[in-house]
Amino acid sequence: MVKSWRGKKVLVMGLGLNQGGLSVAEWFCRHGARLTVTDLKTAVQLRASLSKLKKVPGAKKIKYTLGRHDYQDFCGQDVVIKNPGVPNSSPYLARAKKSGARIINEATLFFSVFPGPVIGVTGTRGKSTTCTLIHQLLKTKIKSHVLAGNIATQGMMAVADKLNTRSFPVLELSSWQLESLDEQHFSPPIAVITNVLEDHLNRYRNFSEYRSAKFALVKYQKSGDCAVLNFDNKNTREFSKKISSRFYFFSLEHKVRGTFVRQGQIYFFDKSKTELVMPVKRIKLIGAHNLSNILAAITVAKLMKISNKNISLVVSKFCGIKYRLEYLGKKRNVAVYNDATSTTPDAALAALQALADKSVVLIAGGMDKKLDYRALARQIKKQVKFLVLLDGTGSIKLQRELRRLSFPAGNLRVAVKTLRNAWQLAWTEAVKNQSIILFSPAATSFNMFINEFDRARQFEKLYYGQKAS
Repeated sequence: MVKSWRGKKVLVMGLGLNQGGLSVAEWFCRHGARLTVTDLKTAVQLRASLSKLKKVPGAKKIKYTLGRHDYQDFCGQDVVIKNPGVPNSSPYLARAKKSGARIINEATLFFSVFPGPVIGVTGTRGKSTTCTLIHQLLKTKIKSHVLAGNIATQGMMAVADKLNTRSFPVLELSSWQLESLDEQHFSPPIAVITNVLEDHLNRYRNFSEYRSAKFALVKYQKSGDCAVLNFDNKNTREFSKKISSRFYFFSLEHKVRGTFVRQGQIYFFDKSKTELVMPVKRIKLIGAHNLSNILAAITVAKLMKISNKNISLVVSKFCGIKYRLEYLGKKRNVAVYNDATSTTPDAALAALQALADKSVVLIAGGMDKKLDYRALARQIKKQVKFLVLLDGTGSIKLQRELRRLSFPAGNLRVAVKTLRNAWQLAWTEAVKNQSIILFSPAATSFNMFINEFDRARQFEKLYYGQKAS
């Protein structure tokens, strides 16, 4: 892309509060670019990111436009790095293009500076869990490897300069990050798609456009590359008909070339040979969705020639990651699960199904992404003892579906303004009914929280602050 960034005019559009924008800005600072950072959030809101950025050598020269965007900032730039949340239709990007700037994102930048092999993972659900398990499996074979990307641990550019030819980074990639890779006609040599379900329809014109963004992960793979696809998800399965690479499936229901389950055992099948990998009962995570994620990671491990012994050892110790159907503990015989990263009805549905034998007090709701809540409403009617809905357009939509199903009005509290109030309502009901508490919003909550990790941490504090007596 560019051999040297020293003196180049670069604008980072969206510093944000996660790691991506920050790691990009830090990287350009270290490489001597003439940097401008702009974000709709104010300096107060961005305090955490700004305090880290200001410690980087050269940070004093950064120009900031915060709390707004200024059209003048987008004129005369060599490159604009857009945050994944910035739509391609932004008039500011149009101004930058008109003035000759190249528009890229963090993923495009990373692949331009690191030419080595990469494992890319995307999907509507299960990306972070799958990435983390792949990362842990790789530790048994490869010394130099990292986990980065859309997962909240570290941005890609935070590790870009630390990699070498022996490195094998595992990258979590969102649909927004993949848009720029599509424009560059690039796909990583090993690509995993966990599933493609309805999401972000407030950003994409329709589901087909969203699905196309996900397809970019495998679209440009070559014959020597490998794609790992979910056979049980029709949208993902169909991708296999459109790619040039060798593909492997994972499935809970069918024998496939790849990894599958049969009579409580996990098998890997390839080239007429079926291997027993491990028994399902050794897995600690609950839920069919988590088992599917584990099968995806095992498929990658087999492609990387990791032994079945090591696979079984790592998988059997894997307890999942924070805020994904995370078991916090039990007080007064009430078990509590934190699934705060659930931002879609499908995700909340999977969480409920994983707890299908339990009586549940559910805290859910937030802002709608133009998604379908009917299936979730049916599961709630069947399983949920008491429902607390946070304020938001998604909650209104879910409430409408529940009304159609005649969900008991006495078992529902709506438009709850704070998570603390929601917790108090849920706790009272759970103690009374000896039910479990599940926080699985099925929506975003930007009207109440910074992001899903913020609401996860707040929920965690409420649980640990609750007296057991």
